[in-house]
Amino acid sequence: MGTVPICAGVILRSGMVLLCRRAPGRTRAGLWEFPGGRVEEGETPAEALRRELREELGIEAVIGAQAGRVRHLYDDGEIELIALLVTAFTGELTLKDHDQARWVESRRLLEFDLAPADVPIAKALASHRRRGRYAGTHPRRFGEKYKEHAADPEAVAKAKSRGSTPAGTHLPVMLAETLAALSPLAGADVLDCTLGWGGHAAEIARLGGRVVGLDRDAEELARAVKRLAEAGLVVTARHFDYADALAAAAGLGLRGFDALLADLGVSSMQLDRPERGMSFKNDGPLDMRMDRSRGKTAADWLACATQPRIAEALRDYGDEPDAEKIAAALAGLARQGRVPRTTFELVAAVGSAKGLGPGPFRKKDAFAAHPAARVFQALRIAVNSELDSLKALLAGLPALMRPRGRVALITFHSGEERLVKDALDAQAAAGVWAAPPGPPARPAPEEVRENPRARSARLWSAVRAFYRGARDSFAA
Repeated sequence: MGTVPICAGVILRSGMVLLCRRAPGRTRAGLWEFPGGRVEEGETPAEALRRELREELGIEAVIGAQAGRVRHLYDDGEIELIALLVTAFTGELTLKDHDQARWVESRRLLEFDLAPADVPIAKALASHRRRGRYAGTHPRRFGEKYKEHAADPEAVAKAKSRGSTPAGTHLPVMLAETLAALSPLAGADVLDCTLGWGGHAAEIARLGGRVVGLDRDAEELARAVKRLAEAGLVVTARHFDYADALAAAAGLGLRGFDALLADLGVSSMQLDRPERGMSFKNDGPLDMRMDRSRGKTAADWLACATQPRIAEALRDYGDEPDAEKIAAALAGLARQGRVPRTTFELVAAVGSAKGLGPGPFRKKDAFAAHPAARVFQALRIAVNSELDSLKALLAGLPALMRPRGRVALITFHSGEERLVKDALDAQAAAGVWAAPPGPPARPAPEEVRENPRARSARLWSAVRAFYRGARDSFAA
């Protein structure tokens, strides 16, 4: 006797699945199963299931896609179980060959004593997690943008066309210009101080560079390592703040690099994830830490900072014109024990201080500035001591670079620009760089149209002198 084809129905209703228990007197009585029966000669599994459900349960079923297909050997022979989804049905359930029926959450299917052939199907259903629903016709929240997360080409193209970065990704800023500044890369030892999504590092590795990637964000570092490995690219990754780049190099036994990249600021993945609390676009805890395993959150920082310190941070790190008014409002809330704890609470406080009134602020387009943008930037820089880290990296550049080594630094605001310009100019005067660094390059208009987050990027580059000057700490 050959393999007997059996159809089974995974009947769905409001996210639940129907299980039926075999009645006394039937083979394997007392076991739970997905209802169905034998596929007769000349029938398709869908036709057989529709017939069986009509005869066994008294319902007219709408048959959908296949949910699974398994073979199982019983004492009376082998069966091939073909499970099909039943997406809708009409009629009232009436039991003929079963004594009980239950609607069960898919994750709880394996809690029942199932017929052996049904177990693999139940396991597959129990492991599946239905994606959440969203209001309206298009997803708005980060976690709802399933197609963008899955890198669906059409969804990615649509996101870029409206001036957005596809969810869960990061578009490397000024990629072509950066690669040109660091070339030649074949065989070069390259330090990427801010690995992030790995966009720059991936292209450097494809061009033959041996990349060491640092990032203080352990969460995004792990995602980047996985993505690069899946692409077949070799990058040595380390969980380090770029302030400690010299220590990272020493730990790897490397005495300098042929090229160094630092893409400063914050990545799109950090901005877009609500739980990181770095963006005014999504509501989430007011965290802002690059490394969530240590340090104060932005909410804690605001609770402890004085009004003058808040105003100083808003002026120096965000160029915020209303720094004094906003600092007074935030310090006042802290004194009342009402310090903002979420991103939307901070947005509301900033809006009130600016006299914008209640209600959400709607940007005209992706290129328009949000009233709270400078405040979020300033608090993020303060919470993470970003400019202190940059100062440490710049001070260590002479020791990090081999003769003729090439540096590319991408800044995003005036505070970073001042530090980079002053450090490179002073080092050039001391003979560290082959020539005085020129003015920074700007992103092309085409790139800004595709990626508005690139609009404030400035690329600074320099080439290490081929000799070791008196003030060069790089040891032979």
